[in-house]
Amino acid sequence: MEEFTRDETKFDNSDLLEPFSFYNLKLKDAFHENAEEYFAKLTKRAGTDIETNRDIVKKYDSECVKIHGLENNLAKRNRLKGLLIFLIILCGIAIAMILTLTFVDKDLLPLAVSIAVPIACAGGIAGCIVGIVKLNKLIKGLNQELDVHRSIAAKHKAEAEATMASLNRLFEANMAAHLMSKTTPVVDLDRDFDPEKYTYLHEKYGYTTSDDPSISTLFAQSGHILGNPFVIEKNYHQTMRNHVYTGSITISWTERVSNGKGGYMTVVRTETLTAHVTAPEPAYYVNTRLIYGNMAAPNLSFSRSPTGHGNDDEKKLEKYVRNFDKKLDKMVEENLNSGKNSSFTRMHNEVFEALFNALNRDNEMEFRLLFTPLAQKNMIALIRDQENIGYGDDFSFSKRKTLNYITCGHLQHSSNLDKEPSALKHYSYDICHRNFVRYCDEYCREIYFALAPLISIPLYQQHKTLDFIYNGQFAHNVTQAECEAAANCHSWDLFKHPATRSLGVILKSRFVDKNESVDDYVITAHSFSGTDRVTYVSKMGGDGRMHEIPVHWIEYDPIFKETPFSVGRAKEDNFPDFNGSYSKGAYANLLGRYRMEDTVLYKKGLFSFVKKDE
Repeated sequence: MEEFTRDETKFDNSDLLEPFSFYNLKLKDAFHENAEEYFAKLTKRAGTDIETNRDIVKKYDSECVKIHGLENNLAKRNRLKGLLIFLIILCGIAIAMILTLTFVDKDLLPLAVSIAVPIACAGGIAGCIVGIVKLNKLIKGLNQELDVHRSIAAKHKAEAEATMASLNRLFEANMAAHLMSKTTPVVDLDRDFDPEKYTYLHEKYGYTTSDDPSISTLFAQSGHILGNPFVIEKNYHQTMRNHVYTGSITISWTERVSNGKGGYMTVVRTETLTAHVTAPEPAYYVNTRLIYGNMAAPNLSFSRSPTGHGNDDEKKLEKYVRNFDKKLDKMVEENLNSGKNSSFTRMHNEVFEALFNALNRDNEMEFRLLFTPLAQKNMIALIRDQENIGYGDDFSFSKRKTLNYITCGHLQHSSNLDKEPSALKHYSYDICHRNFVRYCDEYCREIYFALAPLISIPLYQQHKTLDFIYNGQFAHNVTQAECEAAANCHSWDLFKHPATRSLGVILKSRFVDKNESVDDYVITAHSFSGTDRVTYVSKMGGDGRMHEIPVHWIEYDPIFKETPFSVGRAKEDNFPDFNGSYSKGAYANLLGRYRMEDTVLYKKGLFSFVKKDE
């Protein structure tokens, strides 16, 4: 992993007092500059010949322009050929119609028409055939020319990829996390969510990884804000929902109806009968949340969700605050009368009270300790982000004693959080450079503004937890969360039951044994089989009779399969070094005791593999 030194002189303690302005005025540019510096160091390490790559890419782009022009030309010729074929068919139909009409009644058409039209159509057919023959030669020539240019383009692209190969190999899964840690004085991100950080969160704050078999961890990123720990979890959830299956039949019957002339006639009626059957089916979704531990205000719990008024103009916001204030008056009066939460007192800052909207707080004194006037100002700035510096009011914030939970829309839909290194690879140095810097900028922006509600509270930054020292040996090399994340990087086909019919699979890990630097686990793949069913629903038709309508549906049943799996902590900090050691047999002694599938994957300093069944 490339290193560079954090320049502490760029920032001072006063910057943290207003984290929104701090990002906009200083940190955003620092992220960008360090991303540029980081990419330059990667380029130097890779020994990439930038100018050679640019020359080759220029040749490749030139060939692509020629190919595009030839393809357009070819498409025009093919359309013209299609038109000529259509005209041949049209002329043939005209000749056939005239000959048929003449045969039926030779006096039906004028003699001139019955002779001239077939002759003209025959001439047209002959001309179209000549045109098609010429077009075929042109099309053949264009295809040959295209093949030549495509071959040249493929050759240039391969050459460009070769010049970028050493750089593309250096891309790692947690480069942006490393970059962010080296840039900001506020946040440090870990290489992986290790047992020490898990033990810290678990024993001091009560955090625990879910054992729910309907939840699997896809990604975990831990770190700390000025010594206070957090972890970002991206989890895959399974739930059940009702699915409506539909079936239909068409019926017909005859009726005698009046013909309007005093008589009757028989008509055929048709009707489509539709029926429905509702049955449960598995559904899957991804949820991303940030969990942060801090001992400040340890007795306080509350929750808030986006109000939808963060982007209101001043007039609309004033109206919203006024209406909110009236509702708040009523709530306070009702609570006082009922004795419920009678300690609640409103904040003097009405805009904060309305926009933050944490009315279920259960400790007024500690709430006010957290949300000082400065913290209120910071939170309003974060929510009222009308210049789109961050993401505005897209976050939910709940506090349960010493644990804080943040969920935000931009992380929920982020593709940068766990972006695969392969997505950054490119044959063009300039495009690769642009994509890399853009990815790092956006990653740092996403993480910073997920943490921003916490950074906005000065007491959280002032309350530094005493160093946590765990003197014993950890039972695991790797946490359950990282094990499941590693398993989910492999193909589900390696784990799922062969009878699986559900779209998703939940992988849950169970620790078995610690074996030097490798942990042995069992991965249980939870999924659903499906049995085709038919239910007949009776329904009255327009013919006055009951009909049975078949509705086909699927009955889902839970199934599971257990697969031995191992995940270990690599000695190397990056994939090229690990791959070199692995290919040279440096891991042979350690892995010699395993009967492994050919499935070794490396990510975030961890390697994992599926074991063959004993």
